[in-house]
Amino acid sequence: MAVQELFRANKRESAVDFVVNNIKKLLVEQKLKPGDRLPNEVEISEAMNVSRGSVREALRILTAFGLVESRVGTGTYICQKPGRTLADSLLFSFFVNPDTKNLYELRKALEIDVLQLILAHYDENEDDRIALEENLEELSQLIAKATPEKLQENDLAFHHLLGSCTTNPLLEQIYNIVIDFMEPSITATHKRQHGEYVYKVHHDMVDVIRTRNGERISEAVASSVDTWSSLQDL
Repeated sequence: MAVQELFRANKRESAVDFVVNNIKKLLVEQKLKPGDRLPNEVEISEAMNVSRGSVREALRILTAFGLVESRVGTGTYICQKPGRTLADSLLFSFFVNPDTKNLYELRKALEIDVLQLILAHYDENEDDRIALEENLEELSQLIAKATPEKLQENDLAFHHLLGSCTTNPLLEQIYNIVIDFMEPSITATHKRQHGEYVYKVHHDMVDVIRTRNGERISEAVASSVDTWSSLQDL
């Protein structure tokens, strides 16, 4: 498709917003796809009838969103993988003024979806399921003798493995972002206990996966989130 046709102006708005929204629309419509090289600034500015400065500023914004990336000497490309910068900023706005109830509900809803997808893709995630079992066994060996830092490392790895087990890159990324932001609160759960509570809830979640018992998902997730919430006050 010709550059003039692909990037033609179709509504009145600020020049920078027009370029940003046009490229986002082309992505949604899959006229631009991950890995595609964008036309250069001159071509885009001529096709959209905007200044090169507006194109340059729009590309900066899209870079900040994690949608495009500049490669020295070759040009600007649509990112191969979704950037997490935008999701980071949205979550940061929540964590600056956190509401415990909202955070509790967010984690519970996400982990229910995570376990449901793990069971739905059971035939595709064997390697990650094995890694989960190994993580749980490692935790059993750490109980009563590991430092809080080592327990935290194992705990975070467990949740990242859960995300990977979904085989859904979008949900995995969202879940990982939430877990990363919750790292300080996860650390707090290990300060005055030695992994025994975490082992129980992790064991229950792994058992749901192992037995493919979807009816126990809500129960296992609620127990996990309740334990995490209660240990904040120890």
